[in-house]
Amino acid sequence: MEKVDFLKGLQPGTGEVVKFEGKKVAAYRDDAGTLHTLSPTCTHAGCIVSWNGEEKSWDCPCHGARYDINGEVITGPATKGLAKIDV
Repeated sequence: MEKVDFLKGLQPGTGEVVKFEGKKVAAYRDDAGTLHTLSPTCTHAGCIVSWNGEEKSWDCPCHGARYDINGEVITGPATKGLAKIDV
């Protein structure tokens, strides 16, 4: 069984925080079908980000930091991006 079978239901253009091997992972499937997986832990305050389907970004509910699909900071207060995770 392929490791990412559990993400086959993730439709193109959508993201979700999921559990993988006991850890949370921020997973996004782009319109081409490529999977992007990141740490869901905000680098500013350690809160778990959530997917913003309108803006196609990962948003922190604690202080408003936002990250793009590759984990790069869009808006602070975070100054460091989300770490990439290989699944």
